[in-house]
Amino acid sequence: MAHRLKTGHNLGMMSRDDQIEGVASAIDQAAQASSRFEAARALRVALLSGTPGDAPVEEISDLPAKAALWAFEYRISIERDSNRQRVVVEPRFRGASGETDPPTVAAVAQEVVEVWHVLTSKVTSPWGLARLQHLLFERRFGRAHEHAIAAAESYLAAAKNWEVGLDRAKFLGIALRVARSVNSNDQADLIVSQLLGDARQELAGDDRRPGVFMRLMESILAERNPPGAVDDLLEDAFLKYNDPFIRDNVLRLQIARASDAGAKKGLWGILVNVWNEAANHSEGLVRATHLKKALECAESSQDHELVEQAAAKLQRLRKEDLRLATFTASTGIDDAEIERLLAPISGAGNWQHALLGLYQIYGPATGNLTQNQARVERHAREFVLSGLLSKELVGGDGLPRYRPQSDGDRDAMALAEQESYNIQMMAPMLAMALSRVADAYGIPSESELAEFFSQTPLTDEDLAHALGRAFIRYWAGDAEGAAFTIIPRIETLVRNLVIAMDRGVYRLQRDQKPGQYPGLGYLLDILKARGMDESWHRCVLTVCANPAGGWNIRNEVAHGFIVNMGMPVAAVVLQIAIYLWSLNGSPDDANDG
Repeated sequence: MAHRLKTGHNLGMMSRDDQIEGVASAIDQAAQASSRFEAARALRVALLSGTPGDAPVEEISDLPAKAALWAFEYRISIERDSNRQRVVVEPRFRGASGETDPPTVAAVAQEVVEVWHVLTSKVTSPWGLARLQHLLFERRFGRAHEHAIAAAESYLAAAKNWEVGLDRAKFLGIALRVARSVNSNDQADLIVSQLLGDARQELAGDDRRPGVFMRLMESILAERNPPGAVDDLLEDAFLKYNDPFIRDNVLRLQIARASDAGAKKGLWGILVNVWNEAANHSEGLVRATHLKKALECAESSQDHELVEQAAAKLQRLRKEDLRLATFTASTGIDDAEIERLLAPISGAGNWQHALLGLYQIYGPATGNLTQNQARVERHAREFVLSGLLSKELVGGDGLPRYRPQSDGDRDAMALAEQESYNIQMMAPMLAMALSRVADAYGIPSESELAEFFSQTPLTDEDLAHALGRAFIRYWAGDAEGAAFTIIPRIETLVRNLVIAMDRGVYRLQRDQKPGQYPGLGYLLDILKARGMDESWHRCVLTVCANPAGGWNIRNEVAHGFIVNMGMPVAAVVLQIAIYLWSLNGSPDDANDG
């Protein structure tokens, strides 16, 4: 007798056999939906209707309903393992401590598996049978080999029922992998033929569904020996789909199949040209992104001529070509408040104490590290969507510099953004404070400044004079000259500190790479490990040499990408120089201050 399921509550009033019949009927009714997502949703609504507050599945007392709901809550997907594909059956939810919902197939109670087995004799829809037989095979229940063959047959039949092309392509791909897993090769060959037929139909039809075509091709190409017909299909797909992203995918499949070195080289050249052509028909950031993609492809080809050509095109970009939007904001500070902030400099007593006050009073321009980290964490909680957006930094020349590759990289970029914001707020204040030194005490002579800077044991006479000249340039109105000449001295001060610690960091010549000291970031990490204040460490790093954001001013200046710097920028790097110089020893004036 046929049973029509009305509510989940009615199941509890039936015998076990009637419950099984009712659940099987619900599965077959749900299978009439237009897509697998709609089918799963319809089944869940049917089996949960009438339960108190839509109770969780594990709390349902009717075993057949619980078994059916669990069966269709597993995520079945195809994943790549090296150059092969494999079917993965996973619970829809897996917690951090290892809990899953539903239980893993291996951990499901035997009585639930028995219900799955009984349902295979009651369910008639290919969609329902494919899932139940697949789970029995995954559990290695009974004659697992036969369950796999039945699952593949049902997947093939179910694929033909879906209106959504991606559902059909996915079911065919799963069917193929399940058949191959038990060496049902005649069955697998039949599925491959169906995949090829679907791929040809996609190319011949008026609809442009490249996602469906690519899903079909990926399943075929995962075969140990894909049929030769795929080469013609890929060539036809390149002609039909003119979107550069789709053509990129098609060409990469062709490159992977090409065995001849000359053919591979030609395909790489076509791929680079795809992105160059896309750039020619684009503007602004989109054009820059396409040119960057062309260079990435050229580098992957390892063809030096191709790399040089792609790099030349990217290098022609200028900052104005990017058409970036500039946002400015200003904040006002009362004159009385400014005077209050500058009062410690005016009341320092002499210019020596005032210079020391630049770092002792105002602290690092990037702010306190702990507070910055707290702000970044709060921003991530309050503005979740901003953390999902991909970001890429461009340099002073408008070319791409840095793109985060991991969650750690994204966290580092977010912290540098917060620090950069703090610098923008603090830099004008430091500029006024440094100017106030000269206003209050006059501009010291070079010899006076050199005598002051010579107090620390790690500052020799030449370095002391160089530091003094940088400050004089600032006070004389040449902020750019002050910044350009103090920035290299920052690395000198850091290097002197590391050398004084007896850390062996110098590297001898290797091949064509001359002997040299490691970079500023590496040296700063040594100082941090030896007790350098973490907030100051972040300040020096973010201002001078942080690839993940900030000013990174040392590299930008060294390569000539910054052509003009004002007094706020110069004041920040001069403050850093004073702080690092103070770490070289214990100058008398620092102690007095």
